Amino acid sequence: MIDLRLRPLGDAIGCSHRVLLYYFSSREQLVSEALDEATRQASVRDATVLGPSGNGPVYEELIRVWRRLSGPELLPVIRLFTQVAAMALHDERRHAGFLETLKGGWSAAYLDFLRARNLPDDEAIELSTEIVGMQRGLLFELATGGSLELLDRTFAAAAERWSEQIDGVAPQQARR
Repeated sequence: MIDLRLRPLGDAIGCSHRVLLYYFSSREQLVSEALDEATRQASVRDATVLGPSGNGPVYEELIRVWRRLSGPELLPVIRLFTQVAAMALHDERRHAGFLETLKGGWSAAYLDFLRARNLPDDEAIELSTEIVGMQRGLLFELATGGSLELLDRTFAAAAERWSEQIDGVAPQQARR
């Protein structure tokens, strides 16, 4: 994605780069919309699908979300997301829209979930930030060749601690 140019892309798909510019005002917009579509199809950025929900045990909700995010079939989307995030961090001005989408979504879904569990607001904000940060870090590790089994165990251990913090009950370890 970092080396993507519109002219070769247009040639590869059988259209002029000007046609691409007609539909997308810039390479960054094309990349951002392509990521949105890929992640929409994979439900990776849909907080209503990925956010914890329901009244089930906290641990089970956290594990459900992690497994949905880290499924092997999503590895191409995770790698695309990682590349676009790197591009956005390299040129924040050109990728401001993408960076803005990272601020809400998952964190807001976790915040709602934690508030529904009667966590005090300041604690819910900190914990939602911690959970999303852990997920994104582990997904980065997965994108760079990390062991899914190890990452699953790492997330499960954190989910167990979070569950104890939220519910005051230690859950049984669930395995993939």
